[in-house]
Amino acid sequence: MDANQPEETLGGWAVGPSIASELDLALNVVRGGFMIGGMPEDVARMVQSIPPDQQRELDDLLGRSKAASSVLESAAYLAGALFTDDYAQATLAIRELTAAEALERIRETAAKAGLTPDESLPTSERLVSLASRMVLDAYRQAGLSVDEIEPRTIRTFQLVVRILKDGDLNARFWHWLDRFYYETYRPWRALRSASLEAQKNRAVTVLGGTSGSGLPDLSWLPPQNPLLIFPGLSQAVQRLGCKLYFWVEPFGMADSTALFPGLVIVSFAEPGVIYENFRAYAADVAGRAAALADPTRLIILRIIRHFGMFNTEIASYLGISRPTVSIHAKILREAGLIRSLPEGRLVRHELAPAEVRRLFSDLERFLDLPEDENREPHGSASR
Repeated sequence: MDANQPEETLGGWAVGPSIASELDLALNVVRGGFMIGGMPEDVARMVQSIPPDQQRELDDLLGRSKAASSVLESAAYLAGALFTDDYAQATLAIRELTAAEALERIRETAAKAGLTPDESLPTSERLVSLASRMVLDAYRQAGLSVDEIEPRTIRTFQLVVRILKDGDLNARFWHWLDRFYYETYRPWRALRSASLEAQKNRAVTVLGGTSGSGLPDLSWLPPQNPLLIFPGLSQAVQRLGCKLYFWVEPFGMADSTALFPGLVIVSFAEPGVIYENFRAYAADVAGRAAALADPTRLIILRIIRHFGMFNTEIASYLGISRPTVSIHAKILREAGLIRSLPEGRLVRHELAPAEVRRLFSDLERFLDLPEDENREPHGSASR
């Protein structure tokens, strides 16, 4: 490791920015795969100002998956440019780094963890393999499960090697990011400068400085902070001598975290609009999902899926009374999953397929489920 590499092995703590981590958040927001429940107004305006063709190009560069990505943060770690808010400094270090150079930079750190490169692999694959194993080992050392994050970690480093100097996306990706940063992100971030300064000053006041040794007092952090939720993170700082980095960021994140060998990065903003929107989104999804928590209502959805049925037909099919059907239909209708259409003295109930699909899509998005690349479409069965 050279002098520009983060001093992971020195332990202690520090407060500061990371433009690479910021831009990862920004790209995730732009791609619609991060802020569950809705964005703050200023963030939404920033996203809406991006031309549609530019948004489509980003999807083409990074893939269609909406899963949160940390490609810039991971690349900045490899390049030793993680702890800076200077865009030119951070991105130049990444875009001028080759896969072979990155591999050499992490070889010593990996060896300390008992990890070695697989020399049988091509250079880029060797880097993906070693870097992924290093990050996953850092999570294990903190007592966290890696089963769900392993595929995402590997995909992240597969993207990283593609934006390095000898990667196939190097020219296109950095052209896109330069345009996004200078035209959209930097002007937006400038409007957040006072908030960033206030956030940093608060941490410095509580902690007594911008850096220090050992594990500092954590009682000032919001209860959603990962250091309080996952004791293994704070224990890693004490037991393993990891460096703890309090990340000053402009989005108002209360619970963002990242781990690298010898390094724990956490945001620390007070929960605000993002958290409120998140809770409201959870309540909405839970309310709609509750309508499915009854086998009779599930059967109703199934039998009306093609043509719809009258109350009397449903009652006859299920062997229940019409008033009972009406009660179940009311619950499904209030959840938006069916439409009830009066026809004379009868009521026809029809499925609202788009709303049913939206419920499952919202639930999957809320849970941020790992992608199952081997998933096959379900077959259909007759009623």
